[in-house]
Amino acid sequence: MSSKSSSELTHLSTSTVIEGTIDLENDIRIAGSVVGKISTRGTLIVEQTGKIKGEIKANAATIAGKIQGNIECDGLMTLESRSCFVGDIKTRQIVINENAEFQGNCAMPISAAGE
Repeated sequence: MSSKSSSELTHLSTSTVIEGTIDLENDIRIAGSVVGKISTRGTLIVEQTGKIKGEIKANAATIAGKIQGNIECDGLMTLESRSCFVGDIKTRQIVINENAEFQGNCAMPISAAGE
């Protein structure tokens, strides 16, 4: 049995609908719908057709679809153009592109250099 590769990717296609908890180590790309909790030590990618309703924890995230819920992101979070995020964001870095929609609160830790 081979060891896990950091390039592993779980892909949920547009026809996929999941209700429940997703907990994984690798990256995940969502083009379908998820209602529930998502936790990944990798990167979360939500395509334009992707929809999530629930709580999210990820190492990094790129959002092009729709999310309703809160997210905690250890690294960079990007809201792509035409994405829609309703909920609270806790992240180290954030990029909100033009025409992205965001309604909620955003908290970012202050580095020692900012004191």
